[in-house]
Order: sequence, then C-alpha cells, then structure tokens
Amino acid sequence: MPEWMKRIRPRGHCWLGLSRETVAVRHEGASRRSTPMLAEAPLPDLRGAAPDTLAVPIAAALAAAGGNGLPVYATLADNLVRYFIVTPPDNSARMQDLRAAATVRFQLLYGETISAWQLVADWQVTTPFLACAVSRRITTALQLAVSAERGCLVSLTPNFVAAWNGSRQQLRPDAWLATLADGALTFGLVANAAKPRLAAVRTLTLPEEAPPVAWLREQVARIALLDNLPAPSVLFVHGPRLDAWQPGAASYGETGMTVRWCASDNTASGPHGRGALAQAQLARGGAAP
Repeated sequence: MPEWMKRIRPRGHCWLGLSRETVAVRHEGASRRSTPMLAEAPLPDLRGAAPDTLAVPIAAALAAAGGNGLPVYATLADNLVRYFIVTPPDNSARMQDLRAAATVRFQLLYGETISAWQLVADWQVTTPFLACAVSRRITTALQLAVSAERGCLVSLTPNFVAAWNGSRQQLRPDAWLATLADGALTFGLVANAAKPRLAAVRTLTLPEEAPPVAWLREQVARIALLDNLPAPSVLFVHGPRLDAWQPGAASYGETGMTVRWCASDNTASGPHGRGALAQAQLARGGAAP
C-alpha cells in the first residue's frame, strides 16, 4: 500500500473514561478483527491540580493505547459531575431565561458561582429539565491532552447521562435508573406526568463493596419518600454486577423492588458509558416516552 494511503487510512477511535483517581483508554481499531489496546494511568488529586498537570497522565494513557491522532469519546464518572433539575421560569421565551434559571439554581444548591464550571442542560421551556456542571479544569485538561496527541475530542459525556440516553425508553414511574461506579450509586428518579420524566438525580455512597439488596431497597424507599414519589418496582442498573443484587440472592424471596442489569456500551473501563453526541452532551432528559 502506498505511504500516502496509509496516512489517510482510518485507524479507529478511542474510548476514554475519567474518574477521580484514574484515566483509562480503550483504542478500538477500524477493523472488527483488530485487538483493542488498553491503557490506564493514575491521576493527581483533582481538587487542586492545574489543567496542564492533569493533562499529562491523560495524554500518556492515550499514547500508551496507540491513540495518537485518533478521535476520542470521553466519559466522566458521576462523582466528577454536579447534576440538578431546573424548573423553567413562567413565560420563558429565550435561552437567556433558561440559562439564568439554571445558573441561579446551581448557586443555591452549591453555594458558588458557575464561572469555574461548564454548564450544559437539556433546555426545556415548559417542563423541568436536567442540567449538569463539570469543572472547567477537567474539560480544559482533556482538551489539552487530546490536542497533545493530535487527536479530536468528539464527545464528553457524564456517565449517568450516557446511561439515561441509552435506557430512557425503558423507564417509567415504577422503573428507575441507576449507575454504579467508584463505590457510589447515582439514581435517576422518574416522575409520573403526561410523559414520565426525570424528576431528580441523587447519589449515595455504598457502605461496603457489595451491600445486601435489602440495604438497596431501603435506600430507594427513603429517596422516594424524600422526593415525594412512589418507590419503583424495578431498578435498571448500569455498572459491574453485584452477586448480592442478582435475582438468585437469598433476600430475593422477599417482595419488593427487583434489579435488572443493563448491557454496557463500548467503554474505556468498567462502568463508564459511551459518549453520545458532541462536546459535553447532556441527556435528552425531559421525557421518557
């Protein structure tokens, strides 16, 4: 094959998963017969690291996976993202009105301005909508790392958003969504409306690596009570399977909520889901038809 054809021949793409402690990259070749290349690197403390410092191990993982010059689909762990629901103001007519409402909601919830965060939302004029905020230090670090490897950051998607986009058609008021990763569960609570919609996003830290299903049911019932919603009969979970929550577990003799595991999309590592569209893609989250 001529050298110039080798240079333009597609060489695949990379899935990149970023958590608080680790970056993991999966390089998938253009051919289905090619063997994926995997690489992982530890990250410095995200709370104080500058973007250029964070970019170094991310770029190193991309290089180790053979990702130089490739498109990159990145997913963020849920503990790197701030999720919240915004109620649009009455008589909203402009995007500025919705953005202002989201900005005020963020400040009320987290006690700081939005300036250091990238805000993205499923902007809706007539119904409450999901918004999320990601630290600009993280988004800048990702851009720097991908640029250093002469690649293109195609998408940057929070883990819960990727799961919601893939499962929303299955959800209803008695069926909620959860993502399991990094010792935490992030729940998507579904409200009953003309069309069932995402009512809230809540995160719980697991008390142990694999708590019993009775603990899970208790926590779901508590969250439903606090949000004034009926508890679901089914919980769809994206993430690593826990034997204690499988249908064969002893406690499944009890009546109550059951857990169904969702098949994962292509991932860089473990529970991190696939990016959906363009930069900082957010859920098509208003209604779950």
